[in-house]
Amino acid sequence: MRIKEEVIGKEVIDTSGLVIGKVKDVDVNFETQLMENFIIGKGGSFGGFGMSKNEIVVPYDSIRVIGDKVLLKGEMYEPV
Repeated sequence: MRIKEEVIGKEVIDTSGLVIGKVKDVDVNFETQLMENFIIGKGGSFGGFGMSKNEIVVPYDSIRVIGDKVLLKGEMYEPV
């Protein structure tokens, strides 16, 4: 999915301006063709497979806007 490729690697920022991490992956519902969740890597390398303690799942409805960066609708309380 092309949009998925464009989103992966973008920085994710909450409303307080805190950089949460970078988009590592996107969960897509292939029946509806809609993005459901963003997997955010909290620093470190993105080399592993599966979820780790350095990842956060952010529901798509928590995203305010996707541009050069991904902006969240609220604050995250765990800094990178």
